[in-house]
Amino acid sequence: MPANRYPEIAFGSAARARQASVGLTRPQGAGEFSLDGTDSALIRRADHFVLSSVTESGWPYAQHRGGPAGFVHVLTPTSLAWVEFPGNRQYVTVGNVDHDGRVCLLFVDYPTRSRLKVFGHARIVEPDRDPELVDRLRTMGERTYTGHVERAIIVDLVAADANCSKHITPRWDRAYIDDLTAVYRQHIEELREG
Repeated sequence: MPANRYPEIAFGSAARARQASVGLTRPQGAGEFSLDGTDSALIRRADHFVLSSVTESGWPYAQHRGGPAGFVHVLTPTSLAWVEFPGNRQYVTVGNVDHDGRVCLLFVDYPTRSRLKVFGHARIVEPDRDPELVDRLRTMGERTYTGHVERAIIVDLVAADANCSKHITPRWDRAYIDDLTAVYRQHIEELREG
């Protein structure tokens, strides 16, 4: 397993100086890295995330990615992949990845108020280069995407951090609420019939 490079990536000298100024110390070491089961589950149930890449001018570029729950695949404990659908046709993220594959993905699970940042090296896979991978990635949870796929993106992960959930407002989608209330609706129906 590769080493978790999160302290190296996130805590530069300025961040460490700011931490020290308020009495905080962060571990310098970085043990082995792989996604744990909780992290993998959060990613697999995500229906969106924010993808940050690096522009040629050195600026961060953040872009939303979305799809049905399960559209991001955890290929291994250190790699993720998804297929890209036709979008705004600016190709900024793809161009950035072509130039510098460093990316950060931010996943938020609103019902559990959990978030996960993952860092890695992204690479583009054109559909004709690996049609088996593209076909595998078309399966998204309980759905299979049959539309046009522009490309697949694979991210080889080097670090992750799941930190403070303090200011994440819990939100639930309709399917979640329907699942929670199904038993009560059934009971109400039985009472009405009886």
